[in-house]
Amino acid sequence: MHVLYYIVLYIPLGFVFSMVIALILNTEKKFTGVMRVLFYIPVLTSWVAASLIWKWVLSSQYGVINSIIGIFGMKGPDWLTNRFWAMPGIVLASVWKDMGYYGLYIFGGLRGIDPTYYEAAKVDGAGKFRTLISVTMPLLSPTLFYCLIMSLINAFQLFPQVLIMTEGGPNGATQVMVERIYTYAFSYFKMGYAAAYSWLLFLIILILTLIQLKVQKVWVHYES
Repeated sequence: MHVLYYIVLYIPLGFVFSMVIALILNTEKKFTGVMRVLFYIPVLTSWVAASLIWKWVLSSQYGVINSIIGIFGMKGPDWLTNRFWAMPGIVLASVWKDMGYYGLYIFGGLRGIDPTYYEAAKVDGAGKFRTLISVTMPLLSPTLFYCLIMSLINAFQLFPQVLIMTEGGPNGATQVMVERIYTYAFSYFKMGYAAAYSWLLFLIILILTLIQLKVQKVWVHYES
């Protein structure tokens, strides 16, 4: 259940921020080249370093986020020690780490769209928002489909940020499948339980991937 809660938060947020990054990178502004490097730096950062950074950023006592919230006269939550806020805190770290990765794929998809489609939309009087919804998104759907599959697989393999930031706590609020596999195998030395969890994780990912491959016919549009 904790994994599903993570997925419900992580995938929509990840896609929104990745799409925003891709649209920014697709413009020909003065500092676009520098921004492409900056957005991709979190992807190159190891999860150990990223998790330690976010453990500090989300600290209830001296964290940057709570300090910013305090400027507006409000008290920030205990991100990593509160059952309600622990998983959203991990989601924030995960989105920050991964949005450059998926943003780069979406950026590549945007670059692959034939400009004549936009010229035709402009002739028909379509505005920017209408062009985004009716032209860009359908033509980008194969790339988005790939990112969706990869992000789901990535979400079910959630582990390093949990281990470093919360260790599965508080009170088991961030216990996930890979964390359970690790704990059973290397803390409890129950290899049978760990193997069973591993096979269960494999079957879940396989089934969801097959479902997505079936459902893609509804919303994914490949150019003929």
